[in-house]
Amino acid sequence: MRAKLASRLSPIDSLLTKLRIFPPTEFNRKTRILDLRKRLPFDDNSVDAIYAGELWEHFEIGDARRLTHECYRVLKTGGVLRVCVPDGVEFWRTYLEKFDLEMGKSRQMRDSTELANHVGMYFRDICTRRIWFGSLGHVHKWQYDELQLIDLFESAGFSSVGRRRFHESQIEDVASVERSDFLIVEGLKQ
Repeated sequence: MRAKLASRLSPIDSLLTKLRIFPPTEFNRKTRILDLRKRLPFDDNSVDAIYAGELWEHFEIGDARRLTHECYRVLKTGGVLRVCVPDGVEFWRTYLEKFDLEMGKSRQMRDSTELANHVGMYFRDICTRRIWFGSLGHVHKWQYDELQLIDLFESAGFSSVGRRRFHESQIEDVASVERSDFLIVEGLKQ
């Protein structure tokens, strides 16, 4: 939504930024808005690297699979795809720790409030449904773990696929765009 405003109505976006209604953004008139569910508008073997931070989880799994294949198509040999998503394992591991803690108590002492709050956070704060002003239209449609994301890359043809550390990448200067230290997977087109 912000990218659309900054790219299509740049003077309004600039004014709202100057008035401190919006924070500064990297988006501008040169920003291209693409429907990533469709074919990418790049030639085969024409792109050096693709970085996608907190994006894949917003696609249904079929669309994410197709997009991963599209990335493979447009990357040059030796090109890198790097995807960063929230880590589903960490979310559910925390839930299970809370669950085990409560189950270790006598029945009379158990309290499901923390469990309900954690699951509620998934639906409320992580935005699995459209809440126009709460989510700005962004909803999560899939929750990845390392195994699923690596399988997704490998099924598209990527090699040397694996989990990577924050800001450690074969993409030069990835730190200039990488904002989150979640689950990060990177693969090469051979």
